[in-house]
Amino acid sequence: MQEKLTFKSLFNTVLNGMALGIVSGLIANAVLSAVFKYLGLLFLPNVFAMLGQAVFLLQFAVPALIGVAIGMTMKFSALETAVLSSAILGGSGSIVFNAQQKIYTATPMGDLFNVLLVSLIAVVIIRAVSGKFGSLTIIFLPIIGAGIPTFIGLLTLPYMKQVTKFLADVVLTFTTLQPLLMCMLIAMSFALFIVTPVSTVAMGIILFSNTNNLGAGAAALGVVASAAVLMLGSLKVKNPKGVSFAILLGAIKLMMPNVARTPLLMVPIFLTAATSGLAGWAFNILGDQTSAGFGIIGLVGPVKAFELAGSIVYIVIAYFVVPFVSAFVFDKICSDVLKLYKKDAFKTESL
Repeated sequence: MQEKLTFKSLFNTVLNGMALGIVSGLIANAVLSAVFKYLGLLFLPNVFAMLGQAVFLLQFAVPALIGVAIGMTMKFSALETAVLSSAILGGSGSIVFNAQQKIYTATPMGDLFNVLLVSLIAVVIIRAVSGKFGSLTIIFLPIIGAGIPTFIGLLTLPYMKQVTKFLADVVLTFTTLQPLLMCMLIAMSFALFIVTPVSTVAMGIILFSNTNNLGAGAAALGVVASAAVLMLGSLKVKNPKGVSFAILLGAIKLMMPNVARTPLLMVPIFLTAATSGLAGWAFNILGDQTSAGFGIIGLVGPVKAFELAGSIVYIVIAYFVVPFVSAFVFDKICSDVLKLYKKDAFKTESL
């Protein structure tokens, strides 16, 4: 007999699965892409170009990896996990049909809001029909457990994309403000996006296709601010070995479930982001659409700031000193003085 599944536990399970799937699919490219690109300029360009392609291609597996992570947590059978993964991949929006060219095109991850919705629907359907088909399970489970959620995902995809567009439009209004206020608000926005199903990389491309280099630099600093608070908090509660290091390297979305369970974690994150944005304005830290969503992942943000005529000293202060010092101070105030949350709020699920 199945255990009763509440929406809270289901939502938490799906968020954990999304976090693990996103990190496992993206971390290799985040850590190594810049390294391979640099080494390819020095020697063996074809080899490092292929290595770069290898880690980049892993990102296309993210929806399926999310399904595997959720299925294992739900204690699904191998078939049920495979069906769940296929449903999430099909409904994620990562593979779309181009009617004009009559071909399918793929992008990494798809729309994460739609991934969340399809995951919830698919888990509910698969649990509902589990064990109902007997020997015909191999036939009917993929049809019902994957086909229906994928169809629903295709219907909801345009609306889920509108959520991302709405958020982008909100942030776009910040670019019309006075530079100091703009930098602080953009940094706070990207600090929020990185711990939600919003793709900061996609947001960076949408928002900074113009010449707003200062805003793009502030966006990258906002990502760093979240990483700083969550990494220091992870160290504080002694999470499994490597988790804190992974957060620093780019696995910030690993902490999505923590922020969802304890929204007050956003208080030190917002304060750190605002301070980092202020530093970005003061030190004229620049970026562009390719660096805005990365922060210090692969050193993309600092390298781009340097390429745009930034001072090494100012870059080090803005990217490494201000965010981490601010994160330590604000976390201390929020947790120890104001008692907004307990340190266990940073505790992650076992990996």
